[in-house]
Amino acid sequence: MDTANLTIDAQVVVAPPGSTILEAARSAGIYVPELCHHPDFPPAKGSKAAKVLYQGASRIENTLPEESGKGCGLCLVEVEGEGKVVCSCSTEVEAGMIVVTDNERIRSKRQGNLIPIFTRHRHACLTCAQQEGCSRTQCSSNVPENERGCHLFGLCELQDIANYAGISPDTPKWTPTDLPVLESEPLFIRDYNPCIGYTRCVRACRDLRGIEAIGFVYDSSGLIQVGSLAPVLRNRGVSFAQPV
Repeated sequence: MDTANLTIDAQVVVAPPGSTILEAARSAGIYVPELCHHPDFPPAKGSKAAKVLYQGASRIENTLPEESGKGCGLCLVEVEGEGKVVCSCSTEVEAGMIVVTDNERIRSKRQGNLIPIFTRHRHACLTCAQQEGCSRTQCSSNVPENERGCHLFGLCELQDIANYAGISPDTPKWTPTDLPVLESEPLFIRDYNPCIGYTRCVRACRDLRGIEAIGFVYDSSGLIQVGSLAPVLRNRGVSFAQPV
């Protein structure tokens, strides 16, 4: 099988044909931040939005029917000769490519693409100089408890990316959404408050399980919202097999 030799961050990488730059970088142990990619799922970019979905009793219609999924825009790299940054998750390797995964231009664009993510996700703890070892139960900065990091603080992909790429000073303060936590159906507790709309769960349901019980739409603010495609999951073919 033919392979492509390319250079990523001054390291020679050998990749099979059809590989993306992101896959080639990962195979060589080179970190490229991303939130929407999963090796077993098709890309978030280009995914088809639903017409309507439900978050409990709330019905949300798609306000941008012609718009498809955009992806997180964090896996940006520069390819010599391109003159622009590209998404490494959707750009296939070519022999002789010279790729840079981190520089000032890339970092600035990543920080810009993190702004809409942090606009809808709590992030006060991620900008705190004392975040290492913090228990979240007491706050020296007097951040309200519902605005502090969630229970995954310290084990969070988004936190890792924020520490790697940095958070823009233009990032606005997060406003709590206070969406209801859905516990009415067995086995699943659905909390849409921390959702940032990058649809791994949607693609896992559709492409891994073959169920398509959940989907995404663009709301009236142009933000991606994720929810069930019927008022209750059972109406989309979900079965609940509880252990005896």
